[in-house]
Amino acid sequence: MMSVSESILQEADFFAVSILSGCLLVFLYDVLRVLRRLLPHGTIWIAIEDIFYWPTCAVFIFAMLYQKNDGLIRGFAIGAIVLGMIFYNHFISPRVIKGVVWLVKKLIRIVSFPLRLARKILKRPAAFCHRKAGRLWKRMKKLLKKLYKAGKMILYKH
Repeated sequence: MMSVSESILQEADFFAVSILSGCLLVFLYDVLRVLRRLLPHGTIWIAIEDIFYWPTCAVFIFAMLYQKNDGLIRGFAIGAIVLGMIFYNHFISPRVIKGVVWLVKKLIRIVSFPLRLARKILKRPAAFCHRKAGRLWKRMKKLLKKLYKAGKMILYKH
């Protein structure tokens, strides 16, 4: 059996890390996509998120190149990053986004169920108390007006 030289293994490792780095970059953007689906953003907010995202990617790529290849920028590494990004974006990303959004919406429904149930149970008693308090307020207002007028009359007589 032939053994593969150490330098070829290092290059293959560097290529694999570059592909995985591209996948990770698109995954990080998927986090933003999920947030945008759950909480719709305006154009300005999306631009602000992207302004923070892209320099973060640049620093990440620089750190990966510095650690794995002594900071040398090599064409095949950039190509591998792009290849990883395309692969992840085309095959994995749609399923991840759809699955995470579905999961978060289900979790929100499960967590909010007790609140919706409490609201349903307390709706009638709260409405009843609101009506009674409204009627009491009207009576108090009438009584206060009468007392005010009576006090005014007493003050004018003397």
